[in-house]
Amino acid sequence: MMEKIKKDNNEQKKAGAVGKNRLNNLSPAGCDSLLLLEIGTEEVPARFLPSAIIKLKENAEKIFSEYRLIYKSIKTYATPRRLSMIAEVAPVQEAAEKEVWGPPVNAAFDKDGMPTKAAEAFAKTYGLHIKDLLKKEKGKGTYVVAVIRETSQQTIDLLPDVLQRLVLSLNFPKSMRWGNGSLRFVRPIHWILSTYNNQRVIFEIDGLKSSNMTRGHRFLSPAAFEIKDCKTYINLLRNNFVILDPDERRKIILEGSQKLASTVNASLIQDNTLLEHVTYLVEYPVPILGTFPSEYLYLPDELLITVMKGHQKYFALQDDRGKLTNYFIIVSNTKIENAETVKKGAEKVIKARFEDARFYYEEDKKIHLTKRIEELKRVIYHDKLGSLYDKSMRIASIADFIANKCCQQLEHFEQFKQDVHTAALLSKTDLISGTVREFPELQGIMGGYYALNDGYNENIAKALSEQYLPGFSGDRLPETTIGAILSLSDKLDNLASFFLLGLTPTGTEDPFALRRQALGIISILIDKRYNINISELLDAALKSQREEVREQKTENIFNALIEFFEQRIEPLFQSYGYPLDSISAVMNFVKNSPFYTLKERLNAIQKFKEDSGYESFLLAIKRINNIAPKHELPPVNTDMFIQEEEKILHKDVESLTPDINSFIAENKYYDAIKLLSCLKESINRFFDKVLVMDKNEDIKQNRLSLIKSIQMLALQIADFSKLS
Repeated sequence: MMEKIKKDNNEQKKAGAVGKNRLNNLSPAGCDSLLLLEIGTEEVPARFLPSAIIKLKENAEKIFSEYRLIYKSIKTYATPRRLSMIAEVAPVQEAAEKEVWGPPVNAAFDKDGMPTKAAEAFAKTYGLHIKDLLKKEKGKGTYVVAVIRETSQQTIDLLPDVLQRLVLSLNFPKSMRWGNGSLRFVRPIHWILSTYNNQRVIFEIDGLKSSNMTRGHRFLSPAAFEIKDCKTYINLLRNNFVILDPDERRKIILEGSQKLASTVNASLIQDNTLLEHVTYLVEYPVPILGTFPSEYLYLPDELLITVMKGHQKYFALQDDRGKLTNYFIIVSNTKIENAETVKKGAEKVIKARFEDARFYYEEDKKIHLTKRIEELKRVIYHDKLGSLYDKSMRIASIADFIANKCCQQLEHFEQFKQDVHTAALLSKTDLISGTVREFPELQGIMGGYYALNDGYNENIAKALSEQYLPGFSGDRLPETTIGAILSLSDKLDNLASFFLLGLTPTGTEDPFALRRQALGIISILIDKRYNINISELLDAALKSQREEVREQKTENIFNALIEFFEQRIEPLFQSYGYPLDSISAVMNFVKNSPFYTLKERLNAIQKFKEDSGYESFLLAIKRINNIAPKHELPPVNTDMFIQEEEKILHKDVESLTPDINSFIAENKYYDAIKLLSCLKESINRFFDKVLVMDKNEDIKQNRLSLIKSIQMLALQIADFSKLS
């Protein structure tokens, strides 16, 4: 009997492997049955829909897998009134089997190999014959195992539970309840359409039963209609004034707007964020050309565009010289026959909005920025950090330090330094202007216009407009030197202030955008090639803080900030395309080297990696690092050299060190590495011929000092032990 079990075990293992392969290789081409789900709602805010599409697909994939549903493709769509999914799902659930462990083999069979009552009872429990049991090892023992094969169910029978779970799995940043139900969803659900292979899939969500009915455009085709064939679903919606696919709506908006713009010799001012938002505002997009009185064009372009974009979701147009025109595009959610009515309404609204903007702008210009400096004292920035005036003073202190440290070589430095200080004092004055209170996204930009209006020079005005750059990942950097200094000073003050208060980022939470600001500092320092390190900058920022905030914890905060920058440097350089091993090799320089030199070290390493001698150099350096002690050693004593190889190695080191140091001082790191690599032959001969760990302690220590001197020389360029 035991022999038979062994034979059956082998056969079942083979059969199991074949079955497993069959499951793994099951082609989704068999998934010719279409599953359709549509959740019909009241209008969902456009900002929630792009992520909802992604989440719907991700959750479907997860739940399908849990139910062992084999699917070929899942496509998700969204309009303001519906979330939809079309998936190809196989008609039968994937087969599955599970193993149940039974008694040990020596308890299941007697010494003659015959099954005991324990084995018979175990097999009977699971409806198996003794010959169906397997033997498997676990730990130090061997056990009998029952393989239970679960019957595959029809997909149609599982879908009510699957789809109910899928709908309930959707979460949104904000949700609501309605009626007497307990369900929370982004907006009230009015209908649920669900079919599989053109059969209705019936389930309930909070008392609402699914059906095969949907609805068209809320105003142009509000009546419900039946979906008899899933393949016609998208076209039927289109016939009822709903363009389901956001990509198609986006294309209609973009191409239609460009065509209309060309009729007035203008072009669309590219704004992908606005395009994305408008795409999810409408179900049936119809671009319409509007105009406004040209008298408003004297207002700052940014102000006009912000009014059009931020409040009305209109697209601004520019002429062939890049100048703003008095035309705009509105994307309507109605048929073209109604275009004139929509156009007149939009023009009336935008004129009123521009009139408000003009009022704020003209009123703001009546107050000189220098008068606003004093007003900043009455505006609390943070209860522990003082007023906006206090913040301006801190920014000025940091900005003065950076200017003195980095810009002394500039022509007319004294005037430049005065402009830096003035710009810092004025940097927050526009925050209390009427325009910026109404349009906060124009902070800094309006300050630049007001500075010009008040007679300040172009450098100060431009700096004020650039002080918040970069505002997001991929944003442009300040172009002017004063703008860069102002941006650095503001961001450094924010980091120092909030770290001192313990308001640091945690996990995904970063309410003060400190991670982004640190990345902005790094990017500016690299771009401007300022010869200043982050330790000096953080020291200046911490010293500018109020004494009661600093207390006695400055050193701990300084170290925490250094670590914070180190954590930002690595992913930033990875995004530039540098490999992780190269980045690790320069991380020792983050604290005390200008950031632009880190990038130059990386460029040198990457270039040297392409050299034919790269691998052999690394091996030589590895031999050095393997034996070099971690502690400091006394200088090399040449009188203690005995063997020729150690004399030659020391001579080569002494000969090359001045030039290597010179290259490092000039940031010529590739030349420094190339010169350092010339030592590899001497290093290898030294290790091949000289016994470092000599019995004579003085000789041993002297040889270790020689090795240590080479290691320290190499570490001035990079930590080559990190390279692979």
